[in-house]
Amino acid sequence: MGKPLPEGAKRILDGLNFAHIATLMPNGSPQVSPVWVYRHGDHVMISTGVDRQKTRNLERDPRVAISIAPVDQPFPPLQIRGRVVEIIRGEDAVDGFVEVSKKYGNPNPQRPPAAERVVYKIEALSVVSPQT
Repeated sequence: MGKPLPEGAKRILDGLNFAHIATLMPNGSPQVSPVWVYRHGDHVMISTGVDRQKTRNLERDPRVAISIAPVDQPFPPLQIRGRVVEIIRGEDAVDGFVEVSKKYGNPNPQRPPAAERVVYKIEALSVVSPQT
């Protein structure tokens, strides 16, 4: 069962901070990618392309670790370990891309083809938040 996100974690997720997500390769080794993140309630949302290594990894194994170092105070970072609980495709995934693009400064992003995007909804199983 997922854990509620502390208020400090929500502030970091809602800010213009870059995250790094670790997924697992087929041989069990970690693979890390920088990502834009956004939040729906207590879930972390990641929008990405369908042709990415992290996408192939998450389709096979839903476990993730996420580190977010706020730009104004990078240490200690927010650390979340969790798992993908929903994979969002189609126009809903494009809507997620548009939402995160606006968050990171593109007020009018071009909508990509639905077949090119996927959004992962992640529940936190462990949260180490530097701010409360």
